[in-house]
Amino acid sequence: MRENADRFEGLAETYAVHRPGYPLAAFRDLADACAADSRIAVDIGAGPGTSTRALRDALGPDWRVIAVEPGHDMRRVLGRSFRDAPDVQVIDGAAEKIPLPDASAGLAVACTAFHWFDRAAFFAEAARVLAPGGVLGLVRNRRKPLPVIAAFDAYVAENSVDVLDYPARERTKEPTVREMAALPGFGSARSQTYGWRDTRDCRGLVDLYLTRSTVWALVRRVGLERVMRDLGALCAAHADGPVEIAYDTSVKSAIRR
Repeated sequence: MRENADRFEGLAETYAVHRPGYPLAAFRDLADACAADSRIAVDIGAGPGTSTRALRDALGPDWRVIAVEPGHDMRRVLGRSFRDAPDVQVIDGAAEKIPLPDASAGLAVACTAFHWFDRAAFFAEAARVLAPGGVLGLVRNRRKPLPVIAAFDAYVAENSVDVLDYPARERTKEPTVREMAALPGFGSARSQTYGWRDTRDCRGLVDLYLTRSTVWALVRRVGLERVMRDLGALCAAHADGPVEIAYDTSVKSAIRR
């Protein structure tokens, strides 16, 4: 994961402002499923703190949140966001080597970060840090199809030299319930989906796409001005006014035996 963290250097400020959040109900339901005594929640690959904030707000004062992030730029913004929050601790660490004691956490989540991890090493670490009865949750926001979203995605896929098979990459962003159920040391795997909506104007939609590492790989190749111009033209062609984006937040979870 540390190697992949370098892809996001310089993006933390933009990421913090323009990335969408997560429905609080998703984290509350994960916490409700926790049968462990520990009230420590670990946010793995926390980025600039978007998921950490939602996790903290959902769980309330009984829980302590530990945000684990390997990227220096992301961790800088993350630490600044929670410098006055004594119930949130920010630490340098990777999904494959979480700097926490064995069986110390009641909840471990990874939000829109799982596809950057070494899966086997991450699942082994999650099993190690979770106490029996603790919950592992993998959370991902998925946009429902819209003409303008399809046009943006097609543009990125067509012009990307970073990802040769864009649709295949999208399919790797979360495990199946069957995979979760087969994890050593885990059981009671399940999948839940939470629907919500976000409205953005064309510039807001372009800014959202500029938080994606695949888009920044394209920016570095052809320049920011061209990418913004191309995406702006696509938005003007496919959207008449503000764009209402419908999201499904998918949560795959399993309980530590």
